[in-house]
Amino acid sequence: MSAKDQVSVRDHKDYQAEVERLEFTKEYIRTVLDISKENKELVVENMKQSFAELNSKDSSTSYTDLLANANYLELAETELKRLESVIGKPYFSRIDFTSNNTKSQEVLYIGKVSLFDRVSQQPIIVDWRSPIANVYYDGRLGEVSYEAYGETQTGYLSLKRQYEIIDGLLKEIRDIDLTTHDELLQKSLSGKADNRLTEIVATIQNEQNEVIRASLTHPIIVQGAAGSGKTTIALHRISYFLYSFGYRFPPEKLMILAPNRLFIDYISAVLPELGVNKINQTTYIDFMRSCLGSKIKLFSPNSKLIKLLNEKQTNQSIQWVSSFKGSLEFKEVIHRFINELEESLAPQKDFVVEKSVLMKGLKLKKLFLKEYTYLPIYKRLGKIKNLLEDDLKKKKSIMLSNLNKKYEEAMEKALFNTKLKPEKRKQKVISLMEMKEQRQNRVEQEAKAAVRKYMAPFGMKDIFTLYKELMSSPDLLKKHSTTLTDQECRVLSKYCRRIFERGAYELEDLAPIFFMKAKLEGIEDKYKMRSIFIDEAQDYSYFQFAALKEGFETDLFTIVGDLAQGIHSYRGLNSWTPVVKEIFPNANYQALQKSYRTTVEIMNLANDILLLIDQDLPKVEPVIRHGQKPRFTTIDPMNLEEVRLQLEEDIASFKKEELHSIAIIGRTEKECQRIHQLFENSDLPIQLLEEKEEMKKGHIVIVPSYLSKGLEFDCVLIVCLEEPFSQVDLDIKLLYVSMTRPMHRLYLYGENPTNFLLNKADLIHFDM
Repeated sequence: MSAKDQVSVRDHKDYQAEVERLEFTKEYIRTVLDISKENKELVVENMKQSFAELNSKDSSTSYTDLLANANYLELAETELKRLESVIGKPYFSRIDFTSNNTKSQEVLYIGKVSLFDRVSQQPIIVDWRSPIANVYYDGRLGEVSYEAYGETQTGYLSLKRQYEIIDGLLKEIRDIDLTTHDELLQKSLSGKADNRLTEIVATIQNEQNEVIRASLTHPIIVQGAAGSGKTTIALHRISYFLYSFGYRFPPEKLMILAPNRLFIDYISAVLPELGVNKINQTTYIDFMRSCLGSKIKLFSPNSKLIKLLNEKQTNQSIQWVSSFKGSLEFKEVIHRFINELEESLAPQKDFVVEKSVLMKGLKLKKLFLKEYTYLPIYKRLGKIKNLLEDDLKKKKSIMLSNLNKKYEEAMEKALFNTKLKPEKRKQKVISLMEMKEQRQNRVEQEAKAAVRKYMAPFGMKDIFTLYKELMSSPDLLKKHSTTLTDQECRVLSKYCRRIFERGAYELEDLAPIFFMKAKLEGIEDKYKMRSIFIDEAQDYSYFQFAALKEGFETDLFTIVGDLAQGIHSYRGLNSWTPVVKEIFPNANYQALQKSYRTTVEIMNLANDILLLIDQDLPKVEPVIRHGQKPRFTTIDPMNLEEVRLQLEEDIASFKKEELHSIAIIGRTEKECQRIHQLFENSDLPIQLLEEKEEMKKGHIVIVPSYLSKGLEFDCVLIVCLEEPFSQVDLDIKLLYVSMTRPMHRLYLYGENPTNFLLNKADLIHFDM
């Protein structure tokens, strides 16, 4: 910090008071931590005692004490870690608010955690997720209101103040009014990529805050431009969700579906800082592999993308099959197929044991098709089986008793029948006794196998077999479709047979198989999430969304994505309208078009690239932050040594500016391997990034364009050695994705500007 800045902060009228308040807060946190550590030691001692007492005969009390202490210890450790993590920056803002109800002014300091005075119960720090903190994010000075527990609270906001606190020292104070620009946001945006996610709470903008705090009882779909903070919003909404509903929704029942493992690594440091622990973090494919309960072999999810990039003559058929498999129309085909299977499995015959009808077929059919529809189909059969077993158990003794009674009466009648001669009476009684024994034995024998025999015709094929049967048969496809032509059915079945013959499935097959599992077998409780957060959702299909909703039996989804970055749009998703209208009709929809990542100059170029797509995609509005124009440098791909020297020179200049987060992006993995070979003898720390790898700290990463999605760097160098970007939608989107990764610098290297579709030369600094 410069001497001028130091004078500026010390000159603030409240500087001394704010320093004293900061010192008080830090000291209070230290005191709480010390006391908590003492309490923790006491809890540990109590747990040891409970363990010792568990050996006694009556250990129920000790066991209860042990559980209580363990839960308290876990909670205490979590809170301790959070308090320890914020002691160097306990809060980031202050509001002075006078409630219209109480007429008394509250001075509230807002941070990442809540902290209350243990004596007065007055807040020392207010959690950013609390209802009143909404005033900081949304409120202007003057009359304001906020929602709290179903009621609207009103009052007067007389002060809105921001702080920059570094390592426990007060560096800056900014008072915000109607005319003051949000300097804290600007400072955050001009900072480095490697710490921006962790500092975002202080700079959440009004439109982002609206999404974070939008109704938690409704699904929400967010169309967010590159750099609009989609990931930030999703993470903070999870934190807000747990703060608001944590008592009803344990974190284990919340799940983030991330685009890849690399992305999970990228966000992993942020969640604990937001008070989010134990939440499921996985990818769609990894979740499906676990849930479907089979060692399902999959082709690489990017293999089709790469094929589309490299073999354009096959685009049409691949794109059509992928699009159909991802459509709601295909969902209806699967649905009709399941409905037919359901009808075929519905019981028809009476349940009979030894000539006695124990349960009518009509009743069983009604139970299966009407009463038990809350269960998956195969579980309904299990319920029918249990019902028959229970019914048989009850009625068997009655049947035996009735038989006994019937034959006893007959024998008594025979014995007292004076019209019969004694010898014939004897034979009659013996005959009746034998018949009684035979029929009772028959009841016993038939009862043993009756249920099994009745249920035997209801064969329950596994979901993979059923799916293959449907997809391999043009006749079955035609039978259950209302739109497919005969030719399309043949093309689809031929394509699927080829896939199945190779012993694997495509990503597009997972949604229908999961849907079938939900309808036929049901999803196990441990996989049934109650609230789901999907990032990079533009790469999902309509069927994927519908299948997840069906399987989880909830519509509490937070879905964030950007259609402009839909590099997998061949799966079918090219509009949010069907998602909102048909899949999540109760959803809130929000569009965020402001970009907080890149400079105006970089975003202007990316917007111009986006215009090349024949699709109604709105322009992104960059937050006013200027920087260098993107630079194009002519290279000779035949002179690789010269190319390497140029790249090393530019990277060295970035390092001098302390821009350390650097990515080199190539169009495909093959192009990245070529780029990586350039640096074989280089001293630079280089990492050729693969999908399941973690980014190594301090390394310059080389990453294919399609894996860079969702990531953020200080500087990006897009290099074209042998693979130029062509003017097709997929290439344009990949180029757009690559161009919107950097915060500060965008450099492009190619034989010709047309390698990057650069038809707006005035926006580029050319280094020929």
